[in-house]
Amino acid sequence: MRVPNSKFCLLLILFTVVCASPGISQEFEHSKKQNLIPNPSFEDVNTSLKRLDMEMQNFAFMKDWKPSINTPDVHHPDLELIRFIHKSPNFLKQFGPQEPRTGKGKVGMYIAGGAYKEGVTAKLKKPLGAGKYYYFHMYVSLGEGISNSCTSSIGSYFSARNPKITMTSKLPLHVESSKMVCDTKGWAKVCGVYRAKGTEKYISLGFFSDSPIGKSVKGGKYDTGYYYVDDVLLMEMRDPKNLVSGQVCDMALDFSPIEFLIGESEAYTEIKKALDSYIQYVTIFKVNTIKITGHADDAGSTFENEIMSAMRASNVKAYMIEKGVDESLIEIIAAGNTEPIVTEGSDLDPESNNRVEIKIE
Repeated sequence: MRVPNSKFCLLLILFTVVCASPGISQEFEHSKKQNLIPNPSFEDVNTSLKRLDMEMQNFAFMKDWKPSINTPDVHHPDLELIRFIHKSPNFLKQFGPQEPRTGKGKVGMYIAGGAYKEGVTAKLKKPLGAGKYYYFHMYVSLGEGISNSCTSSIGSYFSARNPKITMTSKLPLHVESSKMVCDTKGWAKVCGVYRAKGTEKYISLGFFSDSPIGKSVKGGKYDTGYYYVDDVLLMEMRDPKNLVSGQVCDMALDFSPIEFLIGESEAYTEIKKALDSYIQYVTIFKVNTIKITGHADDAGSTFENEIMSAMRASNVKAYMIEKGVDESLIEIIAAGNTEPIVTEGSDLDPESNNRVEIKIE
């Protein structure tokens, strides 16, 4: 279903949840550099802090983030460096054994109504622009150790000022999950697109109203769910008026190099399919340059390998232009066989050197 243009003036224009799919991928820096969220994976902590009062109120240890309401939790191995005056044995272990989605840090919070809701807040790296569209996602996982219910009432709230959220607040989420997040083993992506008023400087994660939509996972009615949160991303988009609903949240945000068959330089069907993910990304997000570097193995002479790598890069460029990518953004480089990723004694397939790498900045 296409997103109706008449409704694009709404703050929330689409939302969905999709499961994470881990894989080996090329290092992709554009989304990291463009991310407006400070400390997005909850890795950075206040290492200068040596002492805290209660372990059950440990959030002062997390850098760049503050509690929105009540006492969300930091889950990070460096907590062992803190001397808590009041230590609670196995306090953090009770919530469940999930590993962080990436790195070593994550945060946890109760999603409940009224006096029991929790959330976290951070100041954005820069204010949002009036009328501009922003892609948002965060990954969440239900804490199996203590949760007796799961919910779809989890997401993000944007505000011009550091929000003063109270037990009686009834603030609507601007991006909210469209599905119940009940997985206690993996991570699910809460994702959406937000159109900014132009005054927003803060983002809050959690649930900030009275009655979350949910269901019991242990019998009875909905009570409370405890959720881990990791890997938060907020990034400016181009005008998404022609996007199909769900397209944005399903797209790839990291990519593998484009591998060619030995002796081949044409953008055959499998190559085009792999390139389509890159093309979708540069169509949706604002980029400054697209560097296409062609590579070859060492089967031929140095000159022949340079020609082969140049042809591969040129054919990739031609396909991107054919699909509507601005030619002025594209730079091609012929590396020949000078930058192999497979060397003597490597377990990788030697054909991996017959490739094109695309760097988006």
